[in-house]
Amino acid sequence: MSVKEKLTGVYPPIMSPFAENGKLELGDLAFNIEKMNSTGVRGYMPLGSNGEFRSLSDEEALEVLKTIVKVKGPDKVLMAGTGRESAYSTIEFTKKAAGVGADFASVLTPHYYVKKMNDEALIKYFSQVADASPIPILIYCAPGFAAGVIISPAAISELAKHPNIVGMKDTSKEDIAGYIKAVPKDSGFYVLAGSITKFLTGLKNGAIGGVLSISNYFPEQCCEVQTLFQAGKLDEAEKLSAKLISLTDRATGKHSVSGVKAAMNLVGYKGGYPRVPVLPLKPAELEELKSILKEEGYLK
Repeated sequence: MSVKEKLTGVYPPIMSPFAENGKLELGDLAFNIEKMNSTGVRGYMPLGSNGEFRSLSDEEALEVLKTIVKVKGPDKVLMAGTGRESAYSTIEFTKKAAGVGADFASVLTPHYYVKKMNDEALIKYFSQVADASPIPILIYCAPGFAAGVIISPAAISELAKHPNIVGMKDTSKEDIAGYIKAVPKDSGFYVLAGSITKFLTGLKNGAIGGVLSISNYFPEQCCEVQTLFQAGKLDEAEKLSAKLISLTDRATGKHSVSGVKAAMNLVGYKGGYPRVPVLPLKPAELEELKSILKEEGYLK
C-alpha cells in the first residue's frame, strides 16, 4: 500500500481514557479500538492533543501504542504523536514509537521557546527529525496547543521536498488551501484536515483525509462525508458536513477534550475522565450535551 493510500481517509485522534483518580485505563482504550475496527476509519492517531499526551509519561505513552498495536485491525494504520521540544528528544521517542509498531509519526511544532520558532528554526527541526526517523513523519500544525506557533506555507513548501516528510495535519485557523497550494507537485506530501470544520473544504482543495476529533464518537458519519465527496455527491456531503460542524459547535467543541470524552461515554464508547488539571463536564454541561445529542437524533 502506498503512502497516499495509507493516509487517505479519516483518523480519530485517539483519546486516552482515565479513571476518576487519574489512572490510565488501557482496557477501555482497547475496547474503543476494537469497536472502531468495524468502522471505515483509515487508522488511529493516538498521543495528540485529544490524547492528552502532555499528561502522559513516556512509559505510559508507549503502553498506549502497544495496546493499540495489539488490538487494531490489520487494515488500520497507526500514526503516533511523537513531538517533543527538541529534535533530539523527538527523534529518540519516535524511534521508540516505531519500535512498538507505529507506521507514521505526527510531530507537533515545538513551541516552548515561542519567540525563537521562526521558519528557519522549524525547517531545521523537522529536517533533523525526518533525517533520523525510521518511519515517515507528518508535521502537526496546531497553534491552539502550541503557544500560537504556526508553520508557514513557505516552510511547508521547503519541507515537502524531504523524502521522509510525507504530510501535515492542519489544525490551525489558516486557510487549508494555502498549505495545499504550497506543496510542490508530485512531492509525495499530503495534507490532512485537523478538524471537521476544515474537512470538506480541505477535500475540495486537494486534502486526502482528516484527523477529526468528532470521529472519536461519530466515526462512520465522518467517513461518510469523504465517501459522498469522492462519489461526487457534493450536496449530500455538504449537508452532512454542516450537520457535524453544527453539532461540534453546539455540543463538544466548546468543551474540548472533556466534551469529546463525555460524548464518547454517551454513545457507547469509553472516553473516561480527563486527567487533572483538565476537568470533566459539570452536571449541567453534561445534561446540555445529552439534550443536543437527543435533539440531533443520536441518543434515544
